[in-house]
Amino acid sequence: MVKIIKNKIFMILIIGIFLISFASAVGDIGIVKQGDCIDLYNYCPTCSYINLTAIQNPNGTLETMNLEMEKNGNNYIYNYCNTSQLGEYSYTTCGDKGGTETCEDITFEVTPNGKQFTQQNSIVYLGFILILLFTFFLTMYGAGKIRWKHKKSDEGKILTINNFRYVKILLYSLAYFELMFLFGLSYKLCREADIDGFMQFFNFVYQIFQALIYPLMIFLIIIIFVTWINNKKLSKRLKLGLGK
Repeated sequence: MVKIIKNKIFMILIIGIFLISFASAVGDIGIVKQGDCIDLYNYCPTCSYINLTAIQNPNGTLETMNLEMEKNGNNYIYNYCNTSQLGEYSYTTCGDKGGTETCEDITFEVTPNGKQFTQQNSIVYLGFILILLFTFFLTMYGAGKIRWKHKKSDEGKILTINNFRYVKILLYSLAYFELMFLFGLSYKLCREADIDGFMQFFNFVYQIFQALIYPLMIFLIIIIFVTWINNKKLSKRLKLGLGK
């Protein structure tokens, strides 16, 4: 039983680390949030100039620019802010690369939240959600199978003290954090996929779980302390031959 609990704690820590690292991850280069500005750039150490000649929008329209890009070291940059359309943009730059007029096409993508949500992302999210869901039900099942009452004889006399009460409390506590992570990961999934309705619901429930952590910790400490005191008293009664 102790080994199972240690394995569960280890699994929760791994999932927690995944959530923290995933939440703090930075979006891929070349992806910008809809409505935000982006620095269009071209790297060219041998160029004396580079011009931004045109930008093709996701709907296929071509925006003619013919503007000189600002030199910053070996990079040439132009700050572009017309990112109202979702999808892939393509911009063309022309410069004297190596003394020869050279043009290049470079792409970037505009998404609702500035991150790319792919099929691979969704599989990873759903995989961890299923793991959390399975672990939660397994924890609840294990907690429900553990007896709370002390072992008694047919006459109602207590024979032994049930110290597995502490394990039952621990498992229910683990189930709480598993459920909290489940709602948090579901919120993250909906935010990445830009599903507003469910995103607000999962975020609301997740915030409630977070707000109740400290009251829950205090409640658990009280429960464990009261259980320990009662077990100590009962142990003394059993030594005196008083089991009821």
